[in-house]
Amino acid sequence: MLNISEATRKYFRKRFDHFDRDGIQRVEINLLPSLIRVCGGIPLEADIDELKAIADPTGRGSFDFNDFCNSLMRSFERPIYPESVIEAFRDLDPEYKGFIPHYELRYLLTTMGDTLSVEEMNEFAEELKSNLDMEGNVVYNDLVFKMTPEFLR
Repeated sequence: MLNISEATRKYFRKRFDHFDRDGIQRVEINLLPSLIRVCGGIPLEADIDELKAIADPTGRGSFDFNDFCNSLMRSFERPIYPESVIEAFRDLDPEYKGFIPHYELRYLLTTMGDTLSVEEMNEFAEELKSNLDMEGNVVYNDLVFKMTPEFLR
């Protein structure tokens, strides 16, 4: 496993324990993508099966904290830094006003790359409300800050 600080390990452990609903030090394998995302990873759908195999090498249907960390570190091998996300938003903001229309973001997230389902987009839109200005535009610096895990800020 990659070297991580004790504070970061505690951060990951706290999130793991939250997903360990039965208190048995194991989490169901189907919860792995959500747990990785909660910890700041951004796994592509194409990588999920590989990450599950790392987390659950025996095929037991669940994983422990150490195997989770191995899978999580793998998901961090292609990190996405807040600065690069802001830069991508600026590409959509030719006048560099600091915002983009919410409908444009909805269109991009549901039609390009690893797309969000309608349900996922609706959930995201609910979370997005606090990052809209008076005209319904997404203030992307605030959004990126909110999406960035605490340990990366």
